[in-house]
Amino acid sequence: MDSKATIFITGSTGQLGSFILAELLGFLSDEAHEGPILCAKRASSSMHQISMTQDFLNLDSEHFYSMQNLHWIYCDLGDGHFCYDAITDYCSVHGIAPPQEIIHTAAAINISPFTTMVNTSNEQLTDQMLLLGELLKIKHFTHISSIAVMGGTVPLGEEEMIGPADFYPNRSDAFLSNYALGKIASELHVWKAQADGMSISIIRPGVILGIGPKEKSPLELWARIHDGRLPFATDGCTGIVDVRDVASITVAVHRNRVIGPVIAVADNTPHYVLLEKIGMAIGSTKKLKRLNAEPWLDRMRDFAFLSRVPFIGKWFTPQMRIMLFSKIQYDGTSGAELHRYRATEDSISQFGHYLRNVWT
Repeated sequence: MDSKATIFITGSTGQLGSFILAELLGFLSDEAHEGPILCAKRASSSMHQISMTQDFLNLDSEHFYSMQNLHWIYCDLGDGHFCYDAITDYCSVHGIAPPQEIIHTAAAINISPFTTMVNTSNEQLTDQMLLLGELLKIKHFTHISSIAVMGGTVPLGEEEMIGPADFYPNRSDAFLSNYALGKIASELHVWKAQADGMSISIIRPGVILGIGPKEKSPLELWARIHDGRLPFATDGCTGIVDVRDVASITVAVHRNRVIGPVIAVADNTPHYVLLEKIGMAIGSTKKLKRLNAEPWLDRMRDFAFLSRVPFIGKWFTPQMRIMLFSKIQYDGTSGAELHRYRATEDSISQFGHYLRNVWT
């Protein structure tokens, strides 16, 4: 990465995007980006996440805004042509070179297996940002994907370690959430762009642990535990990672033009262990009932016929069984080669302590 090139970042008012911005500004590492940083912002976007990220990093409330190379541009990411006009007009007025690089972090985040599609899907969003890249004739495009695009080959409930090559976009839609389908389609668009000549990088983070407004999707798990709205935990497993580590890995991948895909997973943790640790960190005293795959997985299969029943059907779908009882583990070695992961217990403790103070 040219340290003085203009970068365009999407999703910078969200959890991960705000920490990537902090990384580029030199607040997470010693190497700040010297060139202009253009951040997309909708007119309706809240800056609450930016304020919380600054506060968590012990910065004053205007620290980001005081950076002379940071620029906010109002644009609709769902329209690549509109973004191109907004960016080029802004750059022309302010004497800034147009972006040569894009870091695309914006996404609708909802890992629930029965979530409905949002107005602008992740696939559409990525497609339009790739179009923007073509219009700007950028030199590099970095895309934030997800471990949700990956899949194992063992039966549900059995353990398997999977890595970057375990990408099976032709899996049956019946076993995938809308979020996973959107992320798979998005990543396929990025790979196609590479085949057409675009320089790209792809990062697949696990479940990202971080801080932010209580009502936002990335904090849904923390909020449910904080409010005592999570009644049980299973012995399924998921890959988790500190938002600061994902930010550092993303910038390292972008700077070094690592194609990837790079897996950003610090630890593979059983659900009940993760939820108990989050509960302790955030000050929840509610005890969660533990549901093990034996016998609950077979019980849910026995009642699969209820999946089409309104209201309760969502609890008996294949996607729900996979979310609760999958024991797939993710090999985060490719991320560790670029950045040393923080200890998971330290991350949970730090985030929980902070959220407990700001949410009360």
